[in-house]
Amino acid sequence: AEPIDIAKCYKTKEERDARVVEVMKQVGLNLDYMYRYPHEFSGGQRQRIGIARAIALQPKLIICDEPVSALDVSIQAKIINLLNELQEKMGIAYIFISHDLSVVKHIADRVGVMYLGNMMEMADTESLYAKQILGGDVPSPANPPKGCRFCTRCPKVMDICKTDRPDFKEVEPGHFCACHLYDKK
Repeated sequence: AEPIDIAKCYKTKEERDARVVEVMKQVGLNLDYMYRYPHEFSGGQRQRIGIARAIALQPKLIICDEPVSALDVSIQAKIINLLNELQEKMGIAYIFISHDLSVVKHIADRVGVMYLGNMMEMADTESLYAKQILGGDVPSPANPPKGCRFCTRCPKVMDICKTDRPDFKEVEPGHFCACHLYDKK
């Protein structure tokens, strides 16, 4: 109820409580949980509570920062399916931040790839995931490469990559990239 109370969007306690019940049902929480303390919930239940708080005010956009990283795989799948279901029913857009690329592939329509704090590529999920898997070690964020942040792992690295940072630009319709390979085109 906290987001509802802060926004003061319901006139009576009964309206507020009805919205809390509605949201709890939407995220699959048992109504008996309404008066429990936080320490009495499992990780999956706590994640559902976080989602309930996020949707209580019917937002158009939710930022999900590592929403399933601390959960085991079976619970992760349930939470991702819940997010997909809520997105479909409520028309919510997500900015979904994750290091787990398999989760991103499952939930995202478009993916933005960041590397050492820089946006490197953005495209639809299908075309982005058709690319090769990379090897090598990530450089230290405290001492990143001088040019392209990705030059130490790129299989097509050129001399310019080691000295000049590439611009992030549209390289084909809907596909953006920061890469010197596209400078000539």
